[in-house]
Amino acid sequence: MRGKYISASDTPSDDGTAGHQPLGKRGLVRTVLLILVLTSALISAVPVPGAGAELIDRVVAFIDDEAITLTDFLQYMAKAGKLTPGISGETAINALINRRLLLREAKRIRLRGKSDDELIREYVDIKVRVFIKIPPEEVERFYNENRERFGETPLGDVWDDIERLLREREVNRRLRKHIEKLREGAYIKINLTPS
Repeated sequence: MRGKYISASDTPSDDGTAGHQPLGKRGLVRTVLLILVLTSALISAVPVPGAGAELIDRVVAFIDDEAITLTDFLQYMAKAGKLTPGISGETAINALINRRLLLREAKRIRLRGKSDDELIREYVDIKVRVFIKIPPEEVERFYNENRERFGETPLGDVWDDIERLLREREVNRRLRKHIEKLREGAYIKINLTPS
């Protein structure tokens, strides 16, 4: 046998009446107050354009979905200005973009370092420097073409210095090409070049 469904409105209340009761003055006041509180909470949660808005930082460039803020740029300019006095804003923003691209790639291949500079150095070592070998003929040719620079110093005494110089030149050349490829594969937009 099936039982009969009884709704809450069919059950008797404390005063013996069934169904809904009239709110009364107190109940009506409580309901109105509750509606007002909820409405004001919802209104205060919705942002109003221009009301209390404060510009925290400006975006000067994007690399894909990563923003470079004005603060980031100015901090980089201060550091770069110590190493390269008179560096232009355009040169600095492009150098910062290159740096961020290299850092992103270093993190992508899960390199770890104590600092961003260390990460970039390790990345360049793995992706560029390890593939560079300077043939002895190049060292000898450089020595012979720059004899006046070395004077009477024998080749054997400057061999390591010449090899290191030629290796760094080649690293820089290949690194520029590598960065060009990274830039081609990224969406880069410069919004502002502060000077």
